[in-house]
Amino acid sequence: MYRYLLPFLLLLILSGCSSKKVDVDYDSLFQISSLSTFAVVNKNTNKLYLLDNERIIDAINREMESKGYTSVSVDKAEFHITFHSVIKEDVPSNVGIGLGLGTFSSGLGLSLGTFHGFSSDEGNLLINMLDSSTQKIFWQATLKSKIKELESPQERIEYFSKTVATMLEEFPVRSTK
Repeated sequence: MYRYLLPFLLLLILSGCSSKKVDVDYDSLFQISSLSTFAVVNKNTNKLYLLDNERIIDAINREMESKGYTSVSVDKAEFHITFHSVIKEDVPSNVGIGLGLGTFSSGLGLSLGTFHGFSSDEGNLLINMLDSSTQKIFWQATLKSKIKELESPQERIEYFSKTVATMLEEFPVRSTK
């Protein structure tokens, strides 16, 4: 019986490890299907990450164009896309693992609590879609994830491309009628 317990526990532990989770919200009454042109408006004021801001803009443009939308100047766009990123440094870990075995007359237990002193940086990225005439948000996606060490500019481009693609995955593809 115990030989089946270890694989089950490993599966349970691995299923508890979360990947990037995107939180999407939208105005269900807004008619996205009528839109065809967009412009990315950079309102991100974090001057420390200007190159990353440009990488995010490029990734948004590529992803939206792959969905059939056309990038135009801000004054000609039917909707605007804004983004905001925040980096929280030294976010403490909340990892905890527990394991217990027992029979009717004896027991064995092992538990690991929170690792004190273990922390990492956490990034939040928010992408908003706004109606250009009313400036009201009609769609938004938020992603919170641990920040990895990225060694090269190419790694950063790939990271932001994958992140933005994940965030915009649920945004509707433009239907061509």
